[in-house]
Amino acid sequence: MTNEQRLLVLLDKQDIYELLCRYTRGVDRFDKELVHSCFWPDATTVFPLSADAAFNGQYSDYLEIDVESWKPYTAQQHYLCNHLAEIDGDQALAETYQFSFYWKIPGDDPKLNSQNSGRYIDRFERRNGEWRIIHREFIRNFSFPIAPEGFGTVENGWPLSSQSRNDPAYRTLKPDIGTSTPGEADPPIG
Repeated sequence: MTNEQRLLVLLDKQDIYELLCRYTRGVDRFDKELVHSCFWPDATTVFPLSADAAFNGQYSDYLEIDVESWKPYTAQQHYLCNHLAEIDGDQALAETYQFSFYWKIPGDDPKLNSQNSGRYIDRFERRNGEWRIIHREFIRNFSFPIAPEGFGTVENGWPLSSQSRNDPAYRTLKPDIGTSTPGEADPPIG
């Protein structure tokens, strides 16, 4: 493989990794539109729903279920860990480890406060120069309750997150893009 070919593969891998980062931002900001944009309209998924049930079907149908599952939480955070992608032309396969945290203020309900570990096994397709997920399997490694505390508030002066496009993460260096300005946030949580 020439250095030019290697560079193209590296750019493809970076595009795929950034797609996964946009997916986690979308989930963490409760941004259904952003999450949906990471998957092709004909994408499929296999995703555990509970200890004894899994969803197996169109990703768009699963997303409707997933969005409902976000509602009880104050917030959630997803961290991408080990990521290995294999590129073959306009097809790619990636395994990405993840940790996720879910919490509901005040943090005292073990059913609504958990740490999770899993892996995304994703097949990607590039269409018209754009990579998106065409099939996802989520492998759950474990989930256990946590007891979070020390939440940011207006009173303690911490920067506040938002489960919307008003979150500081949506700021951009381009003045005509983005939905928030520095200092603008949703009403305080909690």
